[in-house]
Amino acid sequence: MNYKLLLLAGFVIIIAVGFGAAYLMLRTPTTTSPTSTTSISSISTSTTAPSNNFDFLVLTQKGIAMVINPFSSSDSFLGFQHVVNISLSVPTQVFYWVQLPYNSMISKGNIVFMPLNNGTVYAINSQTMKVVKTFVVGNSTGFIGVSYSPNMQYVAIADGPSGTVEVINLNTLNVVWSETFVSPTGRTFYPCDVRWAPNGDYLLVPMRFNNSVDEINANNGQVMKVLAASPGSEPYMLTVNSQGTMLAVEYSGNNSVGFYSLPSLSYEGMVRMPSTVVAQRGVFTPNGQYYLEASASTNEVAVISTSSFTVTNTISLPSTSSPGLSEIEITPGGSYAFVVIHGNVKTGGMIVLISLSSMSVVYQVPLTTAPSAVIPLQTSAATYLVDNVLLPPVTGLHC
Repeated sequence: MNYKLLLLAGFVIIIAVGFGAAYLMLRTPTTTSPTSTTSISSISTSTTAPSNNFDFLVLTQKGIAMVINPFSSSDSFLGFQHVVNISLSVPTQVFYWVQLPYNSMISKGNIVFMPLNNGTVYAINSQTMKVVKTFVVGNSTGFIGVSYSPNMQYVAIADGPSGTVEVINLNTLNVVWSETFVSPTGRTFYPCDVRWAPNGDYLLVPMRFNNSVDEINANNGQVMKVLAASPGSEPYMLTVNSQGTMLAVEYSGNNSVGFYSLPSLSYEGMVRMPSTVVAQRGVFTPNGQYYLEASASTNEVAVISTSSFTVTNTISLPSTSSPGLSEIEITPGGSYAFVVIHGNVKTGGMIVLISLSSMSVVYQVPLTTAPSAVIPLQTSAATYLVDNVLLPPVTGLHC
């Protein structure tokens, strides 16, 4: 046989084998290895690197603004400014709060609100640390607070003693609307908290002495829906998860936390607090799987499962001379929950960071001052303030 014919036959065989193999590969179904999942019953164990790219702006009980780096063990106190002279005749500022939407921070030039628990609210330019406008929402001592809208273009203020809820445009500093919620006899319904729905369409307000939670149109202040609570339950604080699907309500009358679906306000579950925890303020974890309840009387945080509605863990915080937690929120990036211990003007207070991956304390910042509100601050804004506006740190600073 001619060698050229043999060579040609070889090529034909090789090509035939190749087409056959390709045909078999196309006919064989693709398979992938199953992804293993781990069920965690109490805490998340994410290995994502923590997000530490923020500082804190601390507003103290007697009118001082401070910039704090919570991650430094030696240089946490970066600078301060006496923004407002709050006289000793004004009650200790422990009944107010300032809340930003999840993953938001104050940037240079934003307006910061400092509410006093006598009904006065100061609007402060964060670039100059100067008061640019003063609002008088009420004139009696009690719970008052400010909540920023999801787009950071508005704030809602709730003042319990006067029964006033109002929305302010941050660009113009004009009041968009203001409503007073009182009984037919003139008694305040005591709206001592307010939160925005994540879509910005409505507000959620607990009416403590009306035993109700109201959904209020954010554009005009009209009540859209009312959740009626049992007599004497006194809903007085609440929080919405970042998904906008669940509401948690703190009840002072029976020391419980109730959970409701949104926007329907349908009942989901009720959790009675342990004997050592007095329900006051809580926050959902970013994934919505847990609710962290800060105790008003002890330095403890109760971890509540939002699927079983049970307390799965209790986190002990550092002891202080004046125990009790005033605020708890999630840091930008979602790595931590930060807790504010008010303390008092003589002994100071503390900021504590809880890791959401281990549900344990990882950072603590003792303050010789008594903090009333702690607000996440962009590091660039903090650097600007420290370099250009604030006074250098002073050892043993009080008030």
